Formats: sequence, C-alpha cells, structure tokens
Amino acid sequence: MKFLLSTGCLYDLPIEDVFAYAREAAFDGLELVIDRNFDNRLYLARVAKCASTLPAMSVHAPFVNMKTWGGKVDRLKRAVEVARSLNARIVNFHPPSWLAMEIGFYRWFKTVEDFQKRLDLGPMHLTIENMPRLGKRRTFSPYVLNDIEALVPFAMERNLFFTFDITHLATFGCDTVATFLKIFNTGRLKNIHLSDYSAFKGHLCPGRGDLPIARLLNTARQTGYDELITLEVSPEELPRAKDLLVKVMAFQLSYMKHHAGKD
Repeated sequence: MKFLLSTGCLYDLPIEDVFAYAREAAFDGLELVIDRNFDNRLYLARVAKCASTLPAMSVHAPFVNMKTWGGKVDRLKRAVEVARSLNARIVNFHPPSWLAMEIGFYRWFKTVEDFQKRLDLGPMHLTIENMPRLGKRRTFSPYVLNDIEALVPFAMERNLFFTFDITHLATFGCDTVATFLKIFNTGRLKNIHLSDYSAFKGHLCPGRGDLPIARLLNTARQTGYDELITLEVSPEELPRAKDLLVKVMAFQLSYMKHHAGKD
C-alpha cells in the first residue's frame, strides 16, 4: 500500500507548502487535484519541481471549469498528459453530471468502448470515482452511474478502473466494507479515498464520523489490497497553524497505517 494526501485538502495553500507538509508528515506521495491554478501555463513546472521531492502518484482530473483547458473531454485528456509528465500511476475522473448539463461529455462518455485505449494510458490506469447522492430529506443523484450496481459493470465492460470514495458511498447508506469487497473482487480497485461521514456531513477526518474505517482498513490488509489509499478530507477539518497542521496530518497517517497493518 501507498498512503497519499489529496492536494484538495489544502487547496488554498501554495502548492510548494502542500508538498512540503505532506513530506514532513511522512506520506508516500500525493494525489494532485487539477484546479484553476493550471490555467497558468507556468504552474505545471512548479508542480513538477515539487514532485521531484515527493511523487504525485495520482492525478485527479478537474471538476471545475477551466479557462484554458476546453470542455470536459479535453480536460480529461490534458489531465492524462499531466499525469504522464509526472509519472503518476493513475488518473481519476468523475462521471458526467446531468445536473451540470454535461451533455457533450456524456455523449462522448457513452460511446467509448475501451477508455484505456481511447486515451492511450499506457502503463497508467484511468479510474472512475463513485459519486454521492445529494440532499437530506429529499435526495437525488446528480451523476450518471450514481448506483454502484450500475457503475461496476459499466467500468468493467469499458476497461475502466476504480477509485472508491467511502464518504460518497455513505450518502447512499450502503455497507462500506461489503462494497469495498465487491469492487476489490473485480481486480480493478486502484485507490481508496478515505474520510469519515456523519449526519449528512462528509469528508471528515477518520474517527470523527460513523464509518467503519478501522474495519475497512483491516479488511483491505486481509484481502491483500496493495494499491493507493488517499486521505481526502475537507480543508475545514485541518488546522491552519503549520506545526499543528503537520501533527494532525501525521496522526491521520499513523491511524491509517496502524489499521492497515503497515505501521
């Protein structure tokens, strides 16, 4: 297993600080979330310099509008280029959103028969992420393939791999460990987005919610899962003071490693 920090946890800090703090906290690497900073053509050089000291093992395709990256299909293709330049293992993306009217992306998405070949991934893996249900009393699913029972066969038929987000799954009230096993047994699980969930609030630090994270990590160990585990929590969950921030990050990493049997 490799334990990563999502740059999205600290998106409001300079990228150099994010890499430095993750290195100080002893993470194995980072998941690089493509954001609007990449509209600046010089930004990738800054990221590459940081990645020479701590690897960006996963690249998350942008889920925000980008001024210079084109539509969703072009953004995904450019994310693959970034990942290739950084020697990342995987590229992760969200399925089309009907709520955001991603019609062009959906039309392209449903025609692809083999995503690995279409995007020329080579040794990298393209992962699709399970997405949340929104709302409290009245809930709705804003993405296509929101149902895990539909997502899994689609991905297997179209040569996609998986990033399993346990907070997103929790919005459906599904069993975390049972769903992990379902996805793991496909042989296509490449990353787990780890955070906690409670009372309609997600992306909490592990231990601050109701999810069976310790049991999930122990199950991952017992099954022989040996891919990525990424801490992906809300920035509001982390302190601002640098010394305290690094201590909290190191504690969360220690928690993850302990229950995964890697401490």
